[in-house]
Amino acid sequence: MTVGKEIRLKRLIRNNRTIIVPIDHPVEGYYRELEDPSFVVREIVKGGADGILLRRGSVLRTYNLFAGRLSLVYRVSGATGTSGDLGDQRLLSSVVEAIKFGADAVVYTIILGHPKENDMFQDFSRLVEEADEFEIPVIGEVDVWEKAKVDRFEYLRQGVRALGEEGASIIKTYFPEDFSLYRDLVRYSIVPVVAAGGAKMDSPLKVLEFVRAVMDAGAIG
Repeated sequence: MTVGKEIRLKRLIRNNRTIIVPIDHPVEGYYRELEDPSFVVREIVKGGADGILLRRGSVLRTYNLFAGRLSLVYRVSGATGTSGDLGDQRLLSSVVEAIKFGADAVVYTIILGHPKENDMFQDFSRLVEEADEFEIPVIGEVDVWEKAKVDRFEYLRQGVRALGEEGASIIKTYFPEDFSLYRDLVRYSIVPVVAAGGAKMDSPLKVLEFVRAVMDAGAIG
């Protein structure tokens, strides 16, 4: 591992644990909770998270609130909710822009089972090449296309390995409903795994149960 990449990862991962809070969702739809990004960022800082996942617009409007307090994870992929296909993820930004913003990592999503999966995979590989040149870690996020009639767990398991093989420093993945499969999913990854939050849960207790299950399975956050 290069020096620059190691320094950035150590700012994001402390004692082999990390909490990264994403508020990059507004391009996908309306979220009342995210109407005021400044308020949300202040709450995240107070909560003691390690990192925050943002797109360029929110970075420009909130950087003074998290600078020196949180690591910035910069979103470089996306698709709009109004497009009718959130699975059609496109490369929207660059490693160079992430560095200009002072980011410690970039994140790109691949949707498995989507007709354009291989195009996303190719863009991800090129992103890793660019990121390696500037010594910035890439977080590879993996999910399964909602219209794909496949074994969701098996696709996620193969996906975490595929993105690791292509150079991701961290994998962000969704987890199946069956807690007993979590360990198998994490074990197949060759790089550290963090859990994507998924659908809103019924209660704080459910959230804590989920977090405990993924941590017990070997995830780092």
